[in-house]
Amino acid sequence: MVPRAVIVIATILAMCLSQVESFTGAQRRIQKGAASAAESKTSLYAVKKAKKASKKKSSKAKEEVVNFKKAEFISAVAEKTGMTKADSELALSAVLSVIATEVADGKRISLPGFGTFKLNFRAARKGRNPKTGEEIDIRASNSPSFSASKTFKDLCNPDR
Repeated sequence: MVPRAVIVIATILAMCLSQVESFTGAQRRIQKGAASAAESKTSLYAVKKAKKASKKKSSKAKEEVVNFKKAEFISAVAEKTGMTKADSELALSAVLSVIATEVADGKRISLPGFGTFKLNFRAARKGRNPKTGEEIDIRASNSPSFSASKTFKDLCNPDR
């Protein structure tokens, strides 16, 4: 039972990496450009107009981000592993469940070639209500995080 689970997890991770590889060229985000120097030196009205114009230009220049939904992901896992879609969905939910429960317990999950899941602690601090400006206390909390491995980052940035 354990070897099959390990094979399923390895296959899912390999599939994730291959999907990232296939989508990296399609989902580059273009940063918004600033207004030109001549526009920024004019009156307030001209500055607002320039900002609107730059927003229009940048929205046209943006490439559309492709979403890879859970159903598509499960179908791709089933195709790669030769399992049924139901088995693939169970395997995916098992992997995600194990990751979530172990990270919630404070363990660090390191998957070489993919990344690391861990729990970060955020200390209590003072903050401000943006609406009223009143000072508020923000409680301490734990937050899950993921850091991608160098291999994964290199797949996402092939031009570096």
